[in-house]
Amino acid sequence: MRVFRDDAWLGCFLAMIFGAGVVLGGCRATIKYSYDHTADFSTYKSYSWTSAPFHEESLIEKNVRYYADQSLKDKGFVLTSNNPDFVVSIVCNTDYTHPYKVRLLNLYIYRAKGKELIWQGTAEGSLKADAASSDLAEAVKKILANFLPEKR
Repeated sequence: MRVFRDDAWLGCFLAMIFGAGVVLGGCRATIKYSYDHTADFSTYKSYSWTSAPFHEESLIEKNVRYYADQSLKDKGFVLTSNNPDFVVSIVCNTDYTHPYKVRLLNLYIYRAKGKELIWQGTAEGSLKADAASSDLAEAVKKILANFLPEKR
């Protein structure tokens, strides 16, 4: 007598593959960006941060700043409070039922003189923002991978 039918094994196998995909998939955010095609990004060397209307999750904001500072430093930009070339702002929406999940993360870059928006990047999806997850760091890195845009 057979204990398992052959098609039962197929179902278990498919369930394991799906589960592995979810676990190994990591950051499942969609990254988008847009920028001012007339802006001369080659002149920008320094930046500063500005406050955004988002402050309910100040730890998430601090971590986003930390990861963004690393990415911008790797691109050669210098964080300064004196006469920066551009200003970075964060807007973040969390999942109210799960405070460690970010549904939407926006990074805005403004020209310091005139406060004109020149670049924006967005990660949309389900980002884990707890200390044990790398989702938030990956999302910030992927967003800023598109900053500086190439001239077309």
